[in-house]
Amino acid sequence: MRKLLLASAAMLGGTMALVSVASAQVAQNYSGVTAGGPPFPNYAPAGPTPLGALPIPGPVGGPGFPGTVVPGYGPPLSPGNISVRIVGRMMAYFGVASDSGRTATVTPTNVGSVGSSGGAVNINAPQANTKLQALGAFTFARLYPSFDGVAANGLKYGAFLEIRQDNQSPPGGGANGSISGSDRARGELYFRRETTYLGTDQLGQIRVGATDQPTSLFLTGNFENFDDGGWNGDPALLTGNTQVTWPFEDVGVYYSTTKIVYLSPKFFDMVDFGVSYEPGTGAEGGDSTPGNCNYGTTANTGLVGPLITNNSLGCDSAAATTVASEAGRRRNTFDFVGRFRTAVGPVGVALTVGGIEGGHVLYDGAPGPTVTRYNGMSILDIGTQVTYGGLAAGGHFMYGRYNGQGGLQPAGGVNANAFVVGSSYTMGSNVIGFHYLNFTSAGSWTQPQAAQVNGNYVGKTRRENGIAVGDTFTLAPGAYVMVTYLYGQRHQEGVDLLSGAASGSTYGHVATNNNTRAQALFVGTQFRW
Repeated sequence: MRKLLLASAAMLGGTMALVSVASAQVAQNYSGVTAGGPPFPNYAPAGPTPLGALPIPGPVGGPGFPGTVVPGYGPPLSPGNISVRIVGRMMAYFGVASDSGRTATVTPTNVGSVGSSGGAVNINAPQANTKLQALGAFTFARLYPSFDGVAANGLKYGAFLEIRQDNQSPPGGGANGSISGSDRARGELYFRRETTYLGTDQLGQIRVGATDQPTSLFLTGNFENFDDGGWNGDPALLTGNTQVTWPFEDVGVYYSTTKIVYLSPKFFDMVDFGVSYEPGTGAEGGDSTPGNCNYGTTANTGLVGPLITNNSLGCDSAAATTVASEAGRRRNTFDFVGRFRTAVGPVGVALTVGGIEGGHVLYDGAPGPTVTRYNGMSILDIGTQVTYGGLAAGGHFMYGRYNGQGGLQPAGGVNANAFVVGSSYTMGSNVIGFHYLNFTSAGSWTQPQAAQVNGNYVGKTRRENGIAVGDTFTLAPGAYVMVTYLYGQRHQEGVDLLSGAASGSTYGHVATNNNTRAQALFVGTQFRW
């Protein structure tokens, strides 16, 4: 659960001219706001958004601009020139946390049967009587190299990379997890986004790569513009399974898959739209990912030994499989959003309406009562925000066939329903804000579990809610101090939310940790360049 990135930008080198020499040191310009200005300079007023370089993803729903910015050129380029930039972000946090996983008694669970070796213990679950201290400190850094160019005929083009540290597993669903997980192999670097673009101001922009889809780029009313993004922030002091799920589309399970995206120009100075197509769940890395599949990988998902390892990548190009868990993988996903923005005097208004439609890998193995079937993704997505001066208020809503964070709905499970409402106020060097999140979904409910009798059942609905309050204070250009408070709770009957064990024939009725609570207070610094 990791948010889109807070970042402003500055040129580290001069513009490199292809037809003439230029070496002036200039500030990156984001739609008229220079780096090192207001606390969140990658926001622009609700007017025309110029087509320019790929955005360095930042918090959305910020004061004055409801949605993620497509930045303008900085420096402005004449035809035949390119600019090269390296943007960075460094954060350091200290915090105190209290949650249900810190002194945990859990129901043992496994990660499923693996050949004749049987089930393997879930090493990521807290073990019985585990105790964790309340205080913690942590840091992380990220880099964003990019280049932008303008051809003599007005064509604008470029590429954008995001480099992160630590690497554990690939994105995708099914047998896969999320690449944003951290493990003990600290210090490794990997690409989180790899994106190219081509376009003109008149025709719009096409992007190809591991990149954000329109529901992420146009996300409105979600209020992550204070501290480190609230419940979609980076602080990792809370134990993982007590954190409230952030179900909205600005998370890695959506944006780290490879896709093609079209973003329109702005019409009548008020309306634009975006569409994207994602064939499968292939991510950045080319042949190092399992899109280049052989039969063995497709059939058995690469499981080796008694434990599921990082070799269990599955096949991102699979259309059908005999492995039931792989049927939970997205396939042929379309994403589309229309956006309306205008200003009436000092009041800015924004509205987005869109959705996601897609299928999944088909299961063509033997049917049976232990096989979970899945539905294709179908989501209605609506966001709105109103701004007046430094005050902003609004909300975002998602409803339909999905489960958890970008997962597929199990057949027979309830439709998911998520909303967040929030507000923020910019006051001098401060941005103060809050959001309240409410999310209901099928959670761990599956048809085999639902069929159990004698009291061994799983509740059909998982319920989660949380509140985040924070403040960001600008010390100096590029230097910020942040304070965050989080509170959240989760519930699902018959499921140990810490270990993942669910009621059924294996464990009987699971009554432990059906409810979890978490709260944390963080103080940190952020430096951006």
